[in-house]
Amino acid sequence: MLDTDTLLMRRALELARRGAGLVSPNPMVGAMLVNEGRVVGEGFHRYDLLRHAETYAIEQAGALARGATLFCNLEPCAHHGRTPPCSEALIEAGIARAIIAVKDPDRRVNGRGVERLREAGIDVELGLLEDRALRLNESYFKFITSGAPFVHGVVEYPAKDASEWRPSKQFLEMAFEYDAVLTGNDGKLNKLVIEAAVEKERHRVLIVIAADSETLLNELRRRSARKISIVPFENQPADPEAFRKVVRLDEATSQNASRSLLGALLATLARMQVTSLLALPGLFDAEDPSNFDEFDKITLAIPGYEGGQALTTQWAFGNIEFDLDDISAAETDGYSELTGYPSSRGVA
Repeated sequence: MLDTDTLLMRRALELARRGAGLVSPNPMVGAMLVNEGRVVGEGFHRYDLLRHAETYAIEQAGALARGATLFCNLEPCAHHGRTPPCSEALIEAGIARAIIAVKDPDRRVNGRGVERLREAGIDVELGLLEDRALRLNESYFKFITSGAPFVHGVVEYPAKDASEWRPSKQFLEMAFEYDAVLTGNDGKLNKLVIEAAVEKERHRVLIVIAADSETLLNELRRRSARKISIVPFENQPADPEAFRKVVRLDEATSQNASRSLLGALLATLARMQVTSLLALPGLFDAEDPSNFDEFDKITLAIPGYEGGQALTTQWAFGNIEFDLDDISAAETDGYSELTGYPSSRGVA
C-alpha cells in the first residue's frame, strides 16, 4: 500500500498534467496544500494566465495555508520573472513543510527555491516520485538544459501489403502536447495528427514544419488560421534566419532532405522557444544513424505485430540496432505502436 505522501504527490502530478499544451516554454506544475490531513488548496500552472500552481493553492487555502504541507512536482521558483517568486509567496503564507519531486534546472532556480524555503525554517523533502516528475516535463528538462527541442520521432516499419499506419487514439491525444509537428510524406496522416494537435485548447500556435503547402495546409489555414503557423523545410543547407512563415515546396524534392538542415531546423525552433517536436515518418531517412540519433523518444509503428511480444526491448531498423526502454503499447488497425526511449547499440 502506498503511503499518504506518495498518494498526494501523485495527485500533484495529475494536477500538473492539466497544463499540457498550456504552459510551453514553461514546465507543467501542480501544487497542493494539505493541513491536518485535509487538502485546503490546489492548482496548476497556466502560462497565459500569468499564474503559478503554488499561487492558486495559496489563494484557495487562505488562512489554512499557515502550518500546511506543500506537495509540488517541481521546485518553486526563486526569481522575479513574469510573476513574483513562488518561494517567497509560500514563506509569507506560513507553510511548515514542503515535499518537492525534483529541482528546477533553470539556472535562475536550480536549488535556490529549496534553499530559500529552508532558510525560512520550512522543512523541505526532495525527490519523492522524481522519475515520474522528470518524465512529465521531459521536453522542458531537455530544452532548459541543452537549449534544443525534445524530439519524438515516429519510425514506421514497411508493410507487406498496401496497409497504412493510422495512429491510435492514445497517439493522437498525445500529439497536442507538442509545440511543433514535422510533417511526413503521408498527407492523410499529416492531417489526422495536425487536426488532433489543434483540437484542444493550447496557448501557443502549433508550428507545422511542412515540405509542401498544397491542399492540406491550405485547408488547415482556413480552418485553424489562428492555431497554426507554417515553417518551411527546404532541401538544401540554408541560413536558419531565412525561414519564413509560409513557403511552397515541392514534395518530391523533400525525400532526400539533408541531415545538416535538420540541425538548422532545430536551431531555428529553439530560437522560437519551441521546446518539443513530433516528427512524422517519411521526410527523414530514419535508417540514417545521424537522423535516428536526434530522437529522444520513439514510436515504432509495426504492421502485423503480435501484442504479446510488446515487452521486447531489443530492436533493429535497417542497419541500426537499439534498445527501447519504458515501453508503452497500443493497437490500431493491424499495427502495433510501441513508444519508448531509444538507446543505440550500434550499426550492424
